Amino acid sequence: MARLQPKPSTVKKLFALSGNKCAFPTCKTPMISENGEIIGEICHIEAANEEGERFNANQSDEDRRGFENLILLCSNHHKETNDIKQYTVEILKKLKAEHESKHVFHPRQVSDQEVSKAIEKYIEQSNSNQAGGSQFNNQAENQNIGSQIGTQNINNYMGQGNDTKPKIEGLRPVDKELKKAIDEFREKASPPDMTVIDFRNEESEGKERAIETIPHKFLKFRKENGRIKSEVLSHEKIHEVSLDEKEDETQDLLREFLEKSDPEKKDALKEQLRKIQRHPAIITCDGFLINGNRRKMVYEELYSESNEDPKYENMRVVILPETVTELDISKIENRYQMQDEGKSEYSGINRAITLRDNIDKGYNLKAQLRDDPRFMNKINSELDTEVKKIEKELIKPLEAVDRYLDAFNKPGLYNTISESVGDKQGRWQAFIDYSAFYSNCLMKAEKRRELGIKDGEEGKIENAIFKIIRKRSLNSKEMEKSLGKVHAFVRASNLKKYIQNEIAKKHLINISNQVEEVLSEREKIDENGTKYSEREIDEKWGNKYKNEILGNLMQAYKAVYNQDERDKPLDLLEDALKKLNHENLKIKNMDIEHYSKALELCKKISVKADDIYSQVDHSRGNLKKLKTKHNH
Repeated sequence: MARLQPKPSTVKKLFALSGNKCAFPTCKTPMISENGEIIGEICHIEAANEEGERFNANQSDEDRRGFENLILLCSNHHKETNDIKQYTVEILKKLKAEHESKHVFHPRQVSDQEVSKAIEKYIEQSNSNQAGGSQFNNQAENQNIGSQIGTQNINNYMGQGNDTKPKIEGLRPVDKELKKAIDEFREKASPPDMTVIDFRNEESEGKERAIETIPHKFLKFRKENGRIKSEVLSHEKIHEVSLDEKEDETQDLLREFLEKSDPEKKDALKEQLRKIQRHPAIITCDGFLINGNRRKMVYEELYSESNEDPKYENMRVVILPETVTELDISKIENRYQMQDEGKSEYSGINRAITLRDNIDKGYNLKAQLRDDPRFMNKINSELDTEVKKIEKELIKPLEAVDRYLDAFNKPGLYNTISESVGDKQGRWQAFIDYSAFYSNCLMKAEKRRELGIKDGEEGKIENAIFKIIRKRSLNSKEMEKSLGKVHAFVRASNLKKYIQNEIAKKHLINISNQVEEVLSEREKIDENGTKYSEREIDEKWGNKYKNEILGNLMQAYKAVYNQDERDKPLDLLEDALKKLNHENLKIKNMDIEHYSKALELCKKISVKADDIYSQVDHSRGNLKKLKTKHNH
């Protein structure tokens, strides 16, 4: 167990949703003073260490430092809430949720400098609490958003407690036993036996590294592989475990995730590797693959299918030095991910999670783009444009996903959004479309006024939209014909029509009020007592509330498009006249061969118009006679 400091993005979110007030009810103490002093204290709901209040042994270190487990309090209420009998986990989580819900649509703008100061205060506060201070296992998590924060370092160098060697910020720990196996079985590769890799500044300097061969059985998949991040995070959340990459069971699981990620690309890579391995993989000194995870998977299959043909037993690799950092690894993966060698594309959500995690490590979006071969020659203004595009298409949608998962009490279960590239059951596109409405409308006071959104309705509207996204299927082609696909329905251009119409907005809010967020525990298990998968739970939830969601949606649709009114005779006549007066109805543009058909249609229109005119005139005459008779 290691005490990890909170990520900069987590700290920013805590202060943004605080309303600049202590989370304790009625407390008005500011969290950041007018002159920028950090007053608020970042507190754990369930303690980071065993001796702390409300410690939960089943929590992972990541969960302990996660947003859901942290609450912002003044120093007085931090001390008061140490009373574990009065302030249980449930009570503190309720205080946190109620306080933050008041500010979710009006977050405070928090600067990178304030985040840095808050983390520095957290470190001082933690050291004070532990009488002299413990070492933090930062491993490249201690960079702030704009610059690095000087904090305690890892208490080792290359896995060894040797104080005579310089300490390296964010150093990746090395497994000595695994490294020993790599050192024992590595052999110089056949020519070409040297190559230049994109590591630090080696490519620009033309520095060559040796290519070596290693039996692929000694190489390990990394759980931080960007192509399977959502699957790994979801598995850890569901099973309440922290996967150990060194364990065989974990390696089997990571292999399974990779196999599912993009089977078509895997088959293409397999055919390629039957002939030759063009480029070496890049590994850590103890055998963990930075790039080449899918190649290992395919080589294993080829080796097995060929009855252990030695041709498929080894992989060509470049071995990185022991001084590699976690940030180095993130940069290498980012630089190589776009180069095509039968590689699987990241699913949208995996790409977004990878970008966000890199930002948390101090590897900002602009730097990540500059390392991407497609953008490395762009000037600053062009990079700024690309950054805004990525924020719009990946980062903002991921923020919406996190709010969605929190709303349904399943934070971190990203596999319920999308399971692989091209997942037809996925919801990722809906969050891309909705996040623009959230950023440009719900988050802007002027736009809310323009759309007629009253204070307090923002949360109800988002909650309703999340429930529509969760329902996903509209259950009939007829409804989809009217409402469109779910991702199209939640686009800003469409949602504005529904929000501006008071009756339609009322029906959307009805969805929020009438539909519960979660099923009972009994509803989540089958007749044999086995818990359904998260996707099956979503489907059962959608079936349970089908009438409430779809019924209100259709009523909202009718209100917007006024179908009942449009079905009235006068409106139908007006619609017919509009079509006859349409600007495109120009006879000079008509093809000669259509003249006969056009004359035939004109006759029918004329006859029908005369008939309707006669009927209306007759009805009007009867009405006059009735009125005359009544007056006499």
